[in-house]
Amino acid sequence: MTDQADHRHEESQKDVFEDGPVDRRTFLQLSAATGAALSLPGAAAASEDDVTHEALTDRCDFVVNHTPDDYVASVVIEFDTDVPEGFNEYTDPDWDINDQEAPPTAVTREDPSPAAHARLDAAGLEDVLSEYGEHIESVDFSPGANPWWKLEEPYADGVFPAVAESRDYLAFEESVQGIEYLESEVDPDRLNFFSIGESPGWANEFTGQDPDPNDIYVTEVTNDVDDRDAFAEKEKVVYSLNIHGDERAGTEAGCRLIEDIATGNAPEFEALLDDIAIIFLFTNPDGWVSRKPETVVPWVEGHNRNFQRGNASWFDGPVDTNRQYPTIGWTDPGFRPAEPDGAPEEFEDLVSDSLAIVEHFRTYDNVEFLCDYHGMYTADHMVFNLETNAPFDHVGTHNLDEVSIRIGEAMHEEWGSVDSDPLASDITSAADTEYFWVDDYSPEGDSYDGLFDWGTIYDSLAYQVTGAFLSWAGQPEEFGGLGAVTVAPEIIISNNFTSAIKEWKPYWVRHYETAYRLSMREYAKMTAAERDATVVTGGQDTAYVSSDTLTRSSADLSHTDESPGRGRGRGQDRATRVQQRHEAVQPGPSGRASIDTPADDSAHSLSVHFEGLDTASKGTVELVNPGGNVVREIDLTARDDPNVPEARRHDFEGWYVPQPEAGDWTIEVDADAEVSVQTTLLESEEEHPDPEEVLGYEQREYVVNPMQFFEDLEPFVEDGDIDGLRVHDVRNGRLLRGRSGKRHYDKLVVSHDDGLDDPQYVAAIEEFVEAGGDLVLTDSGVNLLGELEVGDAADIGDDHVDDITVQFANLENRAFDHDLLAGIRTRQQEMWKGSQLGYTVGVDQPATVVDEDAFEAAGGEVAGTIDDEGVGAGRLYAGDSEINVLGSVLPPAQQSELHPFGMADYSVSFMGHTLLCNALGFEQRRFRNGEEIRTYGQIR
Repeated sequence: MTDQADHRHEESQKDVFEDGPVDRRTFLQLSAATGAALSLPGAAAASEDDVTHEALTDRCDFVVNHTPDDYVASVVIEFDTDVPEGFNEYTDPDWDINDQEAPPTAVTREDPSPAAHARLDAAGLEDVLSEYGEHIESVDFSPGANPWWKLEEPYADGVFPAVAESRDYLAFEESVQGIEYLESEVDPDRLNFFSIGESPGWANEFTGQDPDPNDIYVTEVTNDVDDRDAFAEKEKVVYSLNIHGDERAGTEAGCRLIEDIATGNAPEFEALLDDIAIIFLFTNPDGWVSRKPETVVPWVEGHNRNFQRGNASWFDGPVDTNRQYPTIGWTDPGFRPAEPDGAPEEFEDLVSDSLAIVEHFRTYDNVEFLCDYHGMYTADHMVFNLETNAPFDHVGTHNLDEVSIRIGEAMHEEWGSVDSDPLASDITSAADTEYFWVDDYSPEGDSYDGLFDWGTIYDSLAYQVTGAFLSWAGQPEEFGGLGAVTVAPEIIISNNFTSAIKEWKPYWVRHYETAYRLSMREYAKMTAAERDATVVTGGQDTAYVSSDTLTRSSADLSHTDESPGRGRGRGQDRATRVQQRHEAVQPGPSGRASIDTPADDSAHSLSVHFEGLDTASKGTVELVNPGGNVVREIDLTARDDPNVPEARRHDFEGWYVPQPEAGDWTIEVDADAEVSVQTTLLESEEEHPDPEEVLGYEQREYVVNPMQFFEDLEPFVEDGDIDGLRVHDVRNGRLLRGRSGKRHYDKLVVSHDDGLDDPQYVAAIEEFVEAGGDLVLTDSGVNLLGELEVGDAADIGDDHVDDITVQFANLENRAFDHDLLAGIRTRQQEMWKGSQLGYTVGVDQPATVVDEDAFEAAGGEVAGTIDDEGVGAGRLYAGDSEINVLGSVLPPAQQSELHPFGMADYSVSFMGHTLLCNALGFEQRRFRNGEEIRTYGQIR
């Protein structure tokens, strides 16, 4: 890396273009489009093997003669009169996309001028020039999907051709030029296309331009788009098309949809544009243009001309484009959260794209949905919808579920089954071509016949994140988000394996373009619809027991003097430090190398992130603690193997170790490729790390309590009341109507163990149950079972109830015929999403479980377990009264980790939300345009 940096510096000190065959502007335009390794003008001496002809433009001459001989260049050839008859040998007029082959070598046109577009290596181009040179007026370089976009009158047959007629993936510059044309020449009243900022930009190895940034573009689509007052009032849906540059499906679908709307060829959207605005975001141009030859991709030896997941900030340490947003809750200290208000100066270079996106999108009102289109490797369904880590209210929770149902129905109507042809054979062929570790792959799920399924990020991909774009956008506006319902669609075979060039597979791309077009349609229709959801209790009243022990406040933090809600902060001296290292580990003779990170007694956390693991085909990566034990491991050989827990499954690998023990921590890398490793050791002499010392941001004030869930639910209740009580209210008899023995409430929720040692409080709850009231115990409130002497609970002792910690609060071993699980789907396991409550991806999420044998022996019904440790959902009885148990769904926030942007009160998933409503015996009702369309649960 040092030699490369020195070379870039030397090159930047001289004008290499002064006597070259092309000027600097031409070179930059050319190198932005080509996908081969170019050299600077004059950097390579002329060779006898160079392809020469007077018809070659300077650009084409440069591409062909400064790339490897086997590089296939996309060239557009203009003829003097007609396309020579013999040139047809390069075309295939009978080519059929169902043959599962690449497009023909060449295509031709006669109008408005005779031309051909061909994909040729140097020898092939030389043959063409030798055979037809006397009839050729010019040969230019023309990459991308539309073969004619570089010519005069390029759009006679449309801007973005259908997939079956496209020559390659859409090129960045081609797309920018095409949308500019649609805006200016086709429908300026409907399209608004503009840049909102710049990407960090790769270093330009040939020009010395470091960085060489790219514009981040937004396309606004609606009727009368320039009426900004009307635009501001409209409800909006946002489509983020390429936050990861190697996941192409969103871009291929989005650009074609923009054209169809502009040209009036999207009837399913036409009726919506008076009422809503559709916003397309080209999120990560660096990842898109990373095939540019002059770019320095630090973790790839010999630039391999692939799209890249991330942007150019990887050169300065792993900066995943979907981990750098200012989300509430836990922030990994290895990230650079892009909060424009107070961002450190260095963030302007590292996360300039994220800063621009946050700042721009905060100018929009009424963002109803924000969909971030991704691509994955293989899965048991063709498409997933990922529920993001954001706290949605009752209607938002139902909107998220309903749009998923409608997308599944749309895909089912389009294909019928994932086993239908040609879809099935195209999936198998594409996977076999793209991935070395699969053989005869096909999705085997059963939701919508294998086409579509949905759940949380963990439910679908078996991991969780912090700092995600959608988590930020889904936050309430008062916490700096957009208050949108945010979803991440994922589609199979749309994520390249970095060491394998991502080849154009139109036979498969046509399917994922269609799938995402259907997805975009349903989000737009949902945005335009009138949406509502309610809760029906059957006239029953509910009480929940709140407690100050559940409240978390920024005033409690050891580094703050703030008092946002109560009391005074402790205002301790700030004593937080951060140590970061970023190293590129080269494969040695044995392939093994190690990186040591010493930790002392003040170590708060250790964060480790990697890039380049997906270029390795064998080996392991291990984290070894000071005692010599392997505590984390990734098996690079057993890629994506479901039978190997340590197999590499994800694009962005990382480990987080809270409170690492003192001593040397070692990362052992045994791989057959260069791996970039970033370590971040956070040290704090106080209980809580100070975000200003770590990231440069002051702590945002907050006061949160998970019982806010019930306050937020209450406005959606059609009948019955939901009231909050305190422990002393319960002990003083507020649950019953005086001495009448009649209940004041029908349901009681206890989510904490405050008052557990108060016999009068416990007795009041027993009296309530004996009077026919239903009891719901969640989280540490489950400990009350050990004290109650009523009904089945009398047989549960203290020794049968355990407070545990788990990595993820998943409900497993579920009995789907139990009414506690009504409306919950097989994929849905995660009851709440931890990061926005301050929990990490380590084992730190709290749960309270009951011994399964004891629970069943007492007469209990087990609906599910948590981490095989005990009952996580179940029911006991006391006469006609129910005692429902949910071991982890509304925990209090965790303040021990870095959380500069505040906290959420709660972050229940759709599953957790439905579990709570079911436990209370509520019926959830869903409405669209005033019509009841769906219900969940039954009134009990």
